[in-house]
Amino acid sequence: MTSQPNPFAPHWLIRDIVISSHKPAVGPGGLLFIGDSLVEGFYWNRIGALPLLNAGYSGIWTEALEPRVPLLLQSAEPSIAMLLVGTNDAKKDCTDGALDGAMEHFERIVGHFSDAQVPVVVLTPPPIEQAKRLTSFYSLDAIASLSRRIVQIADGRVADIVDLQRAFADDNGTAREGMTTDGIHLSAKAYRLLHDMLETTIAAVTARSEGR
Repeated sequence: MTSQPNPFAPHWLIRDIVISSHKPAVGPGGLLFIGDSLVEGFYWNRIGALPLLNAGYSGIWTEALEPRVPLLLQSAEPSIAMLLVGTNDAKKDCTDGALDGAMEHFERIVGHFSDAQVPVVVLTPPPIEQAKRLTSFYSLDAIASLSRRIVQIADGRVADIVDLQRAFADDNGTAREGMTTDGIHLSAKAYRLLHDMLETTIAAVTARSEGR
């Protein structure tokens, strides 16, 4: 996806500035949440006892996120991290080859967390909700395939996996009604569910790391 134009570059620059300004408030040992607009829209500043640094970049795809991850890990010095990326790799008419390339970058991202010795919770992209404003821009099959590949790559290599593709889906594999605002971006209801899932998961990961 290197050849695609990047209309998000100015926004990403602003996000870099905002994230840097928030780092002192979170401090070392906090929780780092890295990803795309689904992360940027996560409006809590802590999960459990851990302060949260939101490193979400609207519009970012896996290849573009990959070089940012080691820089964020080095500067933020988190004790735990969370990762949610891939939605923007599953646009309509994307090819299997493009998904293969995205997963190569995803595997490198997972490696960056291992190299930094930071346990990471990986989230799969949530399913698409039908008949919404942005539904037609994304591929239901591609995002389901990408989520399965993410689970395969992450299994056994990360602290935990939160499979939003399953958690938010109906019997047909699409998002349950009311889970998004526009077919892709999460509704307030979905964000509350996500927060509760992450709070439970991070508590479990923390307990395991402390040997409780």
